[in-house]
Amino acid sequence: MTPVFPDDLVLVPVSRSPTVLADDTVNRVLATPLERTVPAFRPDPGIAPRASIVVVTHNALVFTRLCLESLLAAPSTAHDEVIVVDNASTDGSGAYLTALATRDGRVRVESLDRNRGFAAATNCGVALSRGDVLVLLNNDTIVPGGSLERLIAHLSDPQIGVAGAVTNRAGNEAEIDASYRTSGDLDRFADRHGRSHRGESFDIRTATMFCVALRRSVWDGVGPLDERFEVGLFEDDDYSMRVRQAGYRVVCAEDAFVHHFGQASIGQLAATGDFGALFHANRARWEAKWGGAWQPYARREKPAYQALVTRIRDLVCEAVPPQTTLAVISKGDADLVRFEGRRAWHFPQGADETYAGHYPADSAACIAELERQRAQGASVLVIPATASWWLDHYGDFRGYLESRYRAMLVTDDCRLFDLQWAGHAER
Repeated sequence: MTPVFPDDLVLVPVSRSPTVLADDTVNRVLATPLERTVPAFRPDPGIAPRASIVVVTHNALVFTRLCLESLLAAPSTAHDEVIVVDNASTDGSGAYLTALATRDGRVRVESLDRNRGFAAATNCGVALSRGDVLVLLNNDTIVPGGSLERLIAHLSDPQIGVAGAVTNRAGNEAEIDASYRTSGDLDRFADRHGRSHRGESFDIRTATMFCVALRRSVWDGVGPLDERFEVGLFEDDDYSMRVRQAGYRVVCAEDAFVHHFGQASIGQLAATGDFGALFHANRARWEAKWGGAWQPYARREKPAYQALVTRIRDLVCEAVPPQTTLAVISKGDADLVRFEGRRAWHFPQGADETYAGHYPADSAACIAELERQRAQGASVLVIPATASWWLDHYGDFRGYLESRYRAMLVTDDCRLFDLQWAGHAER
C-alpha cells in the first residue's frame, strides 16, 4: 500500500516526559492536507463492523494524526469502525476530528466536556461501539499494515481473553528490540517481524493498553475499565487481573508489532510535577483493591541491551572503587543497579529505596533528588546511554552537573559524575 506519510519521516523523539518529536516531523505531519491522506469513504451501513477500534485523545494532535490516518489507510480496516473519544482537547484536536469524521464515515467522534481520564473515556467509546471485536488503541501509536489482523487472529482461541501487541516501548515483556528511525523503516521492520513470528504468543502479566484486542463477550463478562484510576495508570494492570480471574488467558501476540511513542498525553503531567503523584495514588488504589504490593514489570532479555549493561558494569567497576554508593538513572531496571561490591540506588528513588516510578518533573526536581541522594551517601552518578536524553531534556540539570561535579568518565555507553569532587563547594 502507498505510505500515508513520507517514507523518510523521522519517528525518533527528541525528548521525553512529555514525548516531543523533531520540528521537521511535526511540521510535515501537521502541514499535510487531510484530503491527501484520507480519501472520502462511506461504509455500507448494512454491514456490521468487523472490529470497533476505540481511541482516546487528549491534545497531542501530531500523534493523533499519525495514528488515525495510518490506521484508516490500511486496507484491512475497511470494514472496521473507529470511535474517537476526545477528553476536552484544547490544541485543535476537536476541529481535526470533526473534519476527519466528515471525510470518513468509519470514524465517530464523541467529545467530552472535561478530561474524564483514560478508563472513563474508553468505557464511553466501547458503549458506542458495535463490533464483536474491540481494539483499545492509544493515540500515540502507529499500527503498521498487517499488525491488527495478526493481533485479532489470536482471539480465535477461546481461552484467550485479551491479546496485546509487541512494541518498541512498553516497559514490560511486550517491549522488543526495534531498530528503525523512519516511517518506512517501521513498516519494513513490522512486516519482517510479523512474518518471522507468525502465530506466536506468550502469557503476560499485564497487557498494557497502548494496543489490546478482546472479544465483546469478554468485555461484557468482565465489565468495563475501573474508573477509580482516573486520568490513567494501573487500569490495565487491574483489567488483566480481572480477565485472568474470569478464567481467560492474557497474552502478548509476538507477531503483531505496533509502534508506541509513549507519554504523548499523560507525559504532559511530568512537566507540572503531577505524574509522580498520580502514579503513587493509583498504585495505592490498585494495592488496596487487590490486597497486595504491586511489583514492577519484568522485561524480556534483549541481547543488545544486556550487552550494554555488561559494558556499563565493567566500566563502573574499573573507574569506581568498591564500597562506593552509586546513583543510577535506571528507569527501574534492577539489572542496572547491580554492581559487584558497590551499592547502587535507582535515580529517582522512592521512600522505600525502590524506583520512584516516574521521571522528575523538571531540572529543579532532578537537582533536588541528586542532592538528596548525595547527602545520603551517593558519591557517583551513573548516566547510561539509554538515559542520555536527560542531558538534553533537563538542560539546567546538565548545566548544574557540569559546573559543579567532575565528569569521571564519558563514553558512548555511559557517563559518570563524581559527586564528592571538592570543587563543588567552591562554586
